[in-house]
Amino acid sequence: MTIGDPISDPLHDPQQPLHGSLGAQGRGLDSSQGLPDDVKAEISRRSWLDFAGVMLILVGAFNIIDGLAAISGSSYVVDKLLFANLDAWGWFFLIWGILQVVAGVAIMRGAGWAAILGLVTAFVNAIAQLSAARTYPVWSLAIVAADALVIYGLVMYGGKRGPSTA
Repeated sequence: MTIGDPISDPLHDPQQPLHGSLGAQGRGLDSSQGLPDDVKAEISRRSWLDFAGVMLILVGAFNIIDGLAAISGSSYVVDKLLFANLDAWGWFFLIWGILQVVAGVAIMRGAGWAAILGLVTAFVNAIAQLSAARTYPVWSLAIVAADALVIYGLVMYGGKRGPSTA
């Protein structure tokens, strides 16, 4: 008999599986195993809200960079926009990016109003990116996909960080 053997180890509780071993049903260790359904739902809800907040901050940072590049007349930004001029789009994306970063931070801090601001900024940003898609289509579609994930997370789980009402 060796140390760690359930039969010879006096510190091992025979009702509990050994660390790293398969559980009683052979499923392996699961961090949510044995939790009530409402606790699992709350963990999922908070995870999606944190994800939406981080993605909103990321998209906002990208918009700030794009806005600054357009305003400064950077050579990598192409002036093939649907309407208006590059300078106007630059200011729009700069201001909109700042709003998105503020909303993302507020969502992660649990502010209920931030979910509405985040939804509005993600929705308008998706439309703005589609109207600027002629310039850089792959980049615009990637930002639209990130906006769609933010919208999903906020629509499904948005609001205050208190107990879920589901």
